[in-house]
Order: sequence, then structure tokens, then C-alpha cells
Amino acid sequence: MSRPTHLDVFIYLRKSRKDVEEERKALESSSPFDTLAKHRRELLELIRREGHNVIGIFEEVVSGEYLSERPEAQEMLRQIEEGMVEGVVVMDLDRLGRGDMIDAGTIFRAFKFSETLIITPSEVIDCNAEGAELLFGVKSIIAREELKQINKRLQGGRRRSAKDGKSITRKPPYGYSRDENLKLILHPDEAPIIQKIFEMIAGGHGRQAVVKHLDSLGIKPPEGDLWEQSTISHIIKNEVYLGHIIWGKEKHMKRNGKRVKKKVPPELWIRHEDAHEALITQEQFDEANTALRDRWRAPTKEGVGLSNPLAGIIKCGVCERALYMTRSADRPNPQLRCINPRCQGVQKGVLLPLVEHRILQALEILAWKSPLSEQEVAASLTSEQEDIVVIRQKQIAHLNKELSELNSMRETAFEMLEKKVYSEEVFLQRHKSISDKIKEAEASTSRLQKEIDEELHRRKHQQTIVPKVRAVLENYYNMDDLEQKNHLLKSIIEKVMFIRKKEWTKKDQFEIEVIPRFPI
Repeated sequence: MSRPTHLDVFIYLRKSRKDVEEERKALESSSPFDTLAKHRRELLELIRREGHNVIGIFEEVVSGEYLSERPEAQEMLRQIEEGMVEGVVVMDLDRLGRGDMIDAGTIFRAFKFSETLIITPSEVIDCNAEGAELLFGVKSIIAREELKQINKRLQGGRRRSAKDGKSITRKPPYGYSRDENLKLILHPDEAPIIQKIFEMIAGGHGRQAVVKHLDSLGIKPPEGDLWEQSTISHIIKNEVYLGHIIWGKEKHMKRNGKRVKKKVPPELWIRHEDAHEALITQEQFDEANTALRDRWRAPTKEGVGLSNPLAGIIKCGVCERALYMTRSADRPNPQLRCINPRCQGVQKGVLLPLVEHRILQALEILAWKSPLSEQEVAASLTSEQEDIVVIRQKQIAHLNKELSELNSMRETAFEMLEKKVYSEEVFLQRHKSISDKIKEAEASTSRLQKEIDEELHRRKHQQTIVPKVRAVLENYYNMDDLEQKNHLLKSIIEKVMFIRKKEWTKKDQFEIEVIPRFPI
């Protein structure tokens, strides 16, 4: 088809893996360049030549294979489906996506049903033209197969490196560093820590005891600020500390745009034994793993029903984890306590009946001892609260006026570009400044409208708070089934935050904060 002119268009920019590789080589040869900047100049020249009006520029900062990994592409397609533009200017069709046929179909339908053109420097694709679906499909398949070949070459290189005993992980395993040949060498500070971990586990210490010991010494973990039990498990099971490089235990795949892991049979793993200096012996490795397996305990018992009516409701006020119910032979009533080792020094447990009674008391105060009756609650929604809605509506009207002026300024910037008053650099700078202000104004409008909706929602629910809480309490006291009691409380309570400091010695000396599911 002939090339169209004077259309409202989006510009879509994305690097391919080939572009990333070329940039890396250029950087190594001391002649760096920016692929996206180069493409932006070429597409702006095309737009200037054909007289198109740029409505927006979508620049993808990631090189994602699937649409689900590219937020800019998703947002652009959403606006395309809303009929925001007449065309999208892109360097090549495969820049829109090299994902599977599902992605190709999603992209094709968006352009077809919105009657939006795909404009590249070499061709124009109208998805409603005869034979367009076949052309689009063939080009998508070719782009997809090219991507598969790139991935195949990358995976082949990784397999060869693993066979040569090289470390190809994102970063070297804890206890080792990596030389320029990708070979692992002992880390002078971390290696003794690994040996100590194996020694403690083999000696009968649990993961929690190891974590406490390492944290008490101020030793920094591989990730984060504090050691985790899962980190200890991973270290104990990792054969890299025997001096072996093993690659290919798991196969990473993508399904519906999401990464999934699939275990690979051991006979298909790539192993290179004695690839580097070992930190432990085989005997130490076996002893530690045997000790770790023997200490494992199932968190629940089969056939046992719910025994805690506050399960999933009451949370630690320090770490926000759910409190765990425990029983002991010397106490008739069960206790609730936080089992997070970080909280044991600052947080005490509490008897379940005491905290349950306190929660019910809080609900009773709301239901029967509230200073406001149902009629007074409804009457409290007065002109003062209505003014909040009116004020927000006035603010939205002001922002809409501001948006109209900003859009006029953006149009003026395009005119200046066409008249060559603005250079490309000045135009992009001006366009970005105006676009940022537009986005800010639109975000403020959305936030204010959300506040209006929440206020109206709160008013609606305020009139039903008292009777709903009363109904829950009446049913709760007449129930014996703990699971039903739990569901009943969850219908009105989002969570309860619990605090009982170490210095609080009385059994009933604790604080709770009841957070309801409805606005108050």
C-alpha cells in the first residue's frame, strides 16, 4: 500500500538482543553508541518527512521475549484498542514482539480491530488488508525462529562453559569468588563461614540455631540483611562445595508469559567434578545432609481440624507474621506466640482465651456501647463530609482545565518541530516535559476520583456497621465449631495486630489493634 501521511501515531522503541550484543562489542572497542537514540532519530526523521503527529513515545527499557514482560508494549496496545492513534511507527515488525503465536495473535487483533497501521521505514502493514494475517503470521514465525536460534546459541555456550568447569551463575556461590576465566577460587572471608555451617549442621544443630549464631556474629548473608533458614538448606545441599560444577538441574520455561521450572533427570545434568578447590569433604557433606533430613518435621497433621478460632487473623505487631498456637502440659490453655526468632527478644506470647476475649470486647464496644446509634451514624454523614466530595470535584475540574492547556502546548511543540523552529533535541526535551506534566495531572485526577469513590463507599458502609457487627457477635457466642467461628470473624476483621513487650509481666497486659474489613 502507499505510505500514508499526517496520521496521529505512537513511536515504539525496543532493543533486540542483537542490539545489546552490538552495543557491548562497541563499548569494548571504545566506540559506544545508544541503539534507542539512533532509532529515535531515524523514526523522527520519518515522521517529519511524512507529516505524522506524535501522540506518545513508548520506550521499552527491557528486552522481553513475551508481552507479559514488556509493560510499555502492554500500555501501548491498551491505548491502541481505545482508538488513541491511527498508526504505530516502529523500526521493524519484530520490535513489536518475538513471543509465541498467542502474543502474535494479541498484537494482530489489537491493530486489526482498532484499524491501526504498523509503519516501518521499509513498509506499511494494514492488518485489515487482504492477506495481511498471513503476512503478519509468517513474519512473526520467522522472528520467533530467529529468537529460538539466538537462545540455542546462548544455551550451547553455557553448556560448553559448564563442561569446562566454569562458573556461569549470576554471581559466584557464597564462599567463592571468580577469576577472569570464570573459575571459582576460595573467598578468604566467606569460605570459613561455609565450613562452620556444615560443621554445625553435622553436629546436630538446627537451621534456626545456625541462623541465630551467624546473625549474632554480624556476618552478612548472600542476600538481604539477615540469614534465612532456606539459605542454610540451599548451602548444605549444594555440591559446589565439594568442588563440582553441576549445570542443568532445572529447565526454565515460559508458559503464558510466566517463567516455570521443570526438574531435569540427573542423567541429563552436566557435571564437571573437581573443577575447583573443595571447601568440605564428601564425608562432611553426607553427614550434614543426613542430619538436615532427620530434623525435618511436617508443619501439620493429617485429619486434625482447626483448633484456633483466630488462625490467620492475629498477627505479630513487630514482624506482621501470623501468631502460632502452642500447647504445653503444665498449662490448661493454649498460647499464641510469634515464632520468628527476631521477635523472641522483644515479644511475649499470650493465652488464647485472653486475646480472644479482648477482641470480642472491642467488637462489643463498637456494636453496643458506641456513643452513636445507627441513626446517629447515618446522620453524621453531614454537609462537612459532603464538602470533601465537592472539594475533590472542584480540584478535578481545575486539573481538566490544566490538561486541556497542556495538550495545546504539546500541539504547539509539534508545530514548532514541523516549522523547524525546534531541533529534534529541543522538541524531545519539550515534549517530555509536557508529557510528564500531563501524566502527573492525569495521576492526580485518578487519585482524586479514587478518593471520591472511597468516601462514597465509606458512607454506604457506615450505615451498616453496627447491625453487621451485632449479627456476628450473636452468632459467634452460639457457635461451637471453631472453623465456623474463624470464618465469621474473618467476615468483619481484616487482621488484629498484637503487641506484648517483654517487660509486661501481667497475663492480660498486652495491646491489640483490630483492623476491620470495612471502613469506619
